Formats: sequence, structure tokens, C-alpha cells
Amino acid sequence: MVLCEPLGGGDRTGGMIANTTTQLLLPLEEDVPADGRTPINESVWFVDHDGYRVVFRWHEPLYRVALSDTVHLRLVAVSLRQSQLATQAEIARAFGHSVVTQGRWERRYEELGIDGLMPKRSPGRPRELAKSQEALVRKWFGAGVSNVEMARRLGVGETTVRRTLKRLGLRRTPRTRQRRLPGVDGGETAGAGEKPIAEDSGVAHEAAPQRPGAVEARPEPPSDGSACAGSPTIDHDPRDRSGDRALARQGLLADAVPMFADAESLPRAGVLLAVPLLVRHGLIEAFVKVYGSLHPSFYGLRTIVVTLFLAALLRIKRPEQFKEYRPEDLGPILGLDRTPEVKTVRRKFTRLAAQQCGKQLMEELARRRIAEDEDRVAFLYVDGHVREYHGKFPLFQAKKAQRQVVTPAATDTWVHDADGEPLLVVTSEINAKLTQVLEPILADVRRLVGDQRRITVIFDRGGFSPKLFARLIDAGFDVITYRKGKVRKLAAGQFAVVKEKIDGVWREYTLCDRPRVRVGTLPAEKTRRRKRGKAKKRYLWMREVRVLRDDGRQTPILTNRQDLTAVMVSYRIFFRWRQENYFKYMAEEFALDALIEYGAEDLPLPTDCRNPQYLRLTRQVKVARAEVKRLESELGKQAETNAEAARPTSGDSRSRMRNSASNCTRPRRKSNACSESAKRSRPECRPATGRRSSRRRSSSPTRSRWRPTKSRRN
Repeated sequence: MVLCEPLGGGDRTGGMIANTTTQLLLPLEEDVPADGRTPINESVWFVDHDGYRVVFRWHEPLYRVALSDTVHLRLVAVSLRQSQLATQAEIARAFGHSVVTQGRWERRYEELGIDGLMPKRSPGRPRELAKSQEALVRKWFGAGVSNVEMARRLGVGETTVRRTLKRLGLRRTPRTRQRRLPGVDGGETAGAGEKPIAEDSGVAHEAAPQRPGAVEARPEPPSDGSACAGSPTIDHDPRDRSGDRALARQGLLADAVPMFADAESLPRAGVLLAVPLLVRHGLIEAFVKVYGSLHPSFYGLRTIVVTLFLAALLRIKRPEQFKEYRPEDLGPILGLDRTPEVKTVRRKFTRLAAQQCGKQLMEELARRRIAEDEDRVAFLYVDGHVREYHGKFPLFQAKKAQRQVVTPAATDTWVHDADGEPLLVVTSEINAKLTQVLEPILADVRRLVGDQRRITVIFDRGGFSPKLFARLIDAGFDVITYRKGKVRKLAAGQFAVVKEKIDGVWREYTLCDRPRVRVGTLPAEKTRRRKRGKAKKRYLWMREVRVLRDDGRQTPILTNRQDLTAVMVSYRIFFRWRQENYFKYMAEEFALDALIEYGAEDLPLPTDCRNPQYLRLTRQVKVARAEVKRLESELGKQAETNAEAARPTSGDSRSRMRNSASNCTRPRRKSNACSESAKRSRPECRPATGRRSSRRRSSSPTRSRWRPTKSRRN
């Protein structure tokens, strides 16, 4: 509902419309025809023009309201009366109602406000249009406005408009078939004496006579029985394509030619603005190069590609959603009489999938995009996207990071270019990690780009592996990624604010650039080892750029590129969020995770994957080892604080006895050795055979050493 508002001098209403909302003022025409004025009194008059009523006081506009808005027309009448700009009789005579009705509107407005001006629905046949409305009907009819549009503008039913046209004697002249435009290559052209047909919507067009001797071109079937390479047509009316459908049934038509007709209105026609983008992208040429054709049919390969492209812009996300639209409504957008239905789209999908050329199509599109701008592959962003599955077939499980759950899913690894636009996508049914699929994907990229240039690969912590970094660097790739694991925080004094202008925008970060840090251990080189020597350890050294966040967190970034500035390294790794935003936008707007059809395929037999039981047991062992470490740590803390550790125990006495026995076996050098009988009779004199004790000798008075007496020596 459109609400009216004074166009000048709000004080004239005396606060009458204080409870109504305002609207943006529509532009008024400067030159108002004098003969279209309807006077209310000497100073106030109004003009009905283009579906609106504009009320003036002298030459100053006061109100503008749509003629179809009955409630606000009454509000304008009441406003003129309460503003004391006109009497009840003057307003009633100009607006076409009685003085009693004017008084009733004023009383109901004072009691109920604007709700009191709502018209009550009266039973029976609706009344006829007013004279001012009939004048608008005449004008709109001459301009070619449809009955439905006139009914919408006036706020009445289409039957009322049709009855009014019949009473006024206005009848529409049916149009004849539209002439076909002459062909570009040697087609039919206008004769010397022929006049062009005038484009007038209100006058019937007369078909031009055919020149004598002109024969309509008919396609001839190819000699090999295959579909003709071109796309001929024998139809002249875009709304009736029965002739081309007959050619397709006979195998003489590879694809229907788009033909467009004039229309008073065409809903959803705005998607045609994207057709130049489709042509520039080269999507149709890539499909034709990879798939060839879909056999003789009315809906050929080009038509199916354009249909799916425009359907995606119309947010038709699945083939089943074609049921929500009439084929006759979407057909004119494609230049056809009707669009393909669900079963036809599914059948075309089945034929395309049977050729198993999806990888070739993706590589062809990537090759075209790289050829347009080689700098777009200077930086490549690689990340995995998990597509959840809720069906009945058993699938491998993966973790959905957004919801922190483990669910049956398939993992897609996406490769985006330097601008964040998609380049390649690889589906992994066994949900391989990024460290496992990164090298094969980059091998495909290297095949598309060539061996002449180095490519910087950017990914998140899911691909962190020092061994993988070393292999990628040796293969000619540069790496930018986050550092995984706990790291010691740096002092705040080591950071500095650095600014740099990138792509016309100033970027500012608080950074600490460390040119050489140790990242991890690499496998030892395969060399001939010595018998007792150990292999020399090898380490991976990389550059670390540490970013200090506003909340105090520190984000370490690793790279092997020393030529990039620290700001550029930080900007490129944070630019990776464009890839995450792409996944979110595509999932919400284009149903990126949706399945086109139901069904499942078995994996090939030689496919290797980890045993799920092994993964489960590995996690249990990891948890158990962590528990053992925790218990050992607690035991050590309790042993340090235990009071029994300061008191000697029986173990200390036994150690002193062992030390005493070992000392007895070492007699003084000056004394002679004991006799054999004495050694046999005294066990403590026997030579010791055990390991020498390393404990410190005790100064206890109970400890003694055996010495032979003089009588025994004699």
C-alpha cells in the first residue's frame, strides 16, 4: 500500500496525517497539460496523469497518490477538508462522490484514523469504473497495455476491465505471425520496391507477400546418416516449434535454433544479461570440444548448457525444481517454445555422465582460463570441502569443521587461482587428508601450467608436514602455510607495524619477520654408515612471519620465499578466506553440496585406504600414552613432596654392607697376602668377583677392615 504525503507545506494538514508513514517522493512532470485539470475551487485543482492524481494549490503540488489506492484517495479528500482548503461540496463534486459520503469519511477518520477509511467488501456485482478511470483505460488501451496490467493499476478485477472495454467499443486486433529476419549468409533480402513494416502495437501488421520463385530452404539429411552439423530450422513463429521437433524426430536436427518473439512483458528476462559472460567464458565451446553432441535432438548440447546456466542464475538448484515453473514461461527466455522438463534434463545428464569426460571438461576450462591470464596461477589456494551425505549407502566418515561432528561424507579438494576463483576440483571418496592428495593435484596443475615457472601453493594447517614441504620445494613449488602446533610466544618488543600498498589498498600488520627457523626433521640420507656411528640428522629451515593480532594472539606463517615482503606473505595467507567464503556462498545460493540423482557406485578394487579399525586402535593407543605421561608426571610431583624421602631406609643399610665387603677384599700393599687356609676360613677375605661399587665410602664406626695378626703370620 502506497501512502500519500504532502508535497509542500506540511502545516496545511494541521497534524492530520501524523500517524501515517511517509514515502519517497516520485518525480513530477514539469509541463502539466492545462486541459487535463479538474478544478476544486479557484485555488485548488488536480490532474489525473499516468495512473496518479496530483493535487495542486495554485501551482504548488500538495499530494500525489495512485488512482488505484482507494484508501489514500479518501485520505486526500479528508485532508483537503480538514486543512480548510475546500468545502465538502467542492471536494465531493470534484472527486465524484456525495456530500454525505464526504461527511461520513471525516467522522470515521476522527474515530478510527486511517483504518476507518478502509472500504467494506460489498456482495454482488462490482460497480462500474468512474469516468476518470475510463479515460485512463482508453489511454492504456491505445498504448497496448494488457487487461491484467490495467486491472492491477486500477485495483479492480480483470472482468471489470474487459466489461468496460466492451462498453466503450474497444477491441484488440490479433497480430499476425512475425516475419523472420533475413539470413546473414546469402539469405532472403527485401526487394527494391518493398517498404519496411511499421512497428505499431495498436495496428495489425500485414504479412509481406513472398517473392515469386522463392523457395523455403529445407535441410537435407547427411549421407552417413548422422545428425547434420548445422542447426537448421523451418519454423517462423517462435511460439510454435513443431517443425523443428519433427526434424529432430527424423534425426535431421542436432540442436534447436533460438528464436525470440516480441512480448509485452517477460518475467525473469534479466538473466539474459549474463549471456555475454557465458560467451566470453567459453563454456559452450568447451562442452562441444569434449562431448561433441548429444545425438539428434531438439534439446541439444548447447541448449542444455544454456538451460543449466540460466537456471542456476534463477536459483533453480536441482532438476526437480523445474516442476515449480511452467515450461511455457521459461521457454521464451531460451528462445524456445518451452523448456525441457525434469525427465529430459535427467536423461541428458545420464548421457553426459556415461561418457566419463568430467575431468577432461574441467581441465579444458582450466586451460582456457590460464591462457587468458597466466598470472592468475602465480598463487594457488588449495583447501578441502566436506560434502555431507544423509542417504542409506555406507560411506566413509569425515569431520565437518563447521558443526564439529563426524558424519558420512565425501571430501572435495578445490584449487583456486590468485583471485580466489575456482580452477580445479578433485573428489576423494575415501576422504584422504590434504597431505595425501596435495602432490597428485599439483602434478595435474604442473601439466596444465608447464615446467617453466614456479607456483606458490597456499593452504591451511591440514597440509602441514615438513617432509611434504621438502618434496614440494624440490618439485618446483613454493609454500605458504600456517605453522601447526604449540610455539613459544615472542616478546611484544620484537614486533613492528608495517604498511604496504597492495592492489591499490594499504595493508597494515604488526609483524615479526624471522628469516630462518627450524621447522622439522627430515629423513636421513641413504649413505653407508659406520659400525658404531649414527646417521647425521637433517632439518628443514624456513622463513617465519609472525603476526600479532589485536587480541594478543600470535599467528606464525611459514614460507620458503625470501623475495616476498612480510606484508605480502601475511596478505596472501589471509586472502585464503575468500575460498571459505566461496564455499559458504555456493552452498547457500547454488546448493553446492546437493546430489543431482540418487545412487551409488562401488570403488575400484585396487583402491587402497586405511583400515578403520586401525585408526580406532591408533586413537586408543594415543589416548593411553597420554594418560601414562600424565600419571608419571603426577607421580614425580608427589615423590618430590613426600616426607619419607628424607629418612634413611633399609635399602641404605644394605648398600653400606656391600661397600664394606668390597673394601675387605683389597688388603694393604705392605702386608703379605693371607694364607690359603685363612682365605678359605674367612669368606670376607675371598677375592671379589663382582663389579666394583661406585658409592662413596661410609665413615660409620661400625665399619672395620680385617688385618692379619703377628701370631698368625708366624
